Amino acid sequence: MEIWAERCQRCHKESGSHIMSMYSDKLICMDCKSKEEKRDDYERARSAAQEAVRSGNYNFEGIGEPRG
Repeated sequence: MEIWAERCQRCHKESGSHIMSMYSDKLICMDCKSKEEKRDDYERARSAAQEAVRSGNYNFEGIGEPRG
């Protein structure tokens, strides 16, 4: 995982805040996070991340960057 450099690692816009994507280990802006939450497969990505943590994997890389 890269260090936050005040720029979204998905859309590359400047941003003062960030969160980790549910799909990958990218640090994304809150606009990209909102777009993620509207995707049909968001619940699957979220569930996979939760299950990884429950089983002790704190370095889960996600289910893959969303396309489209």
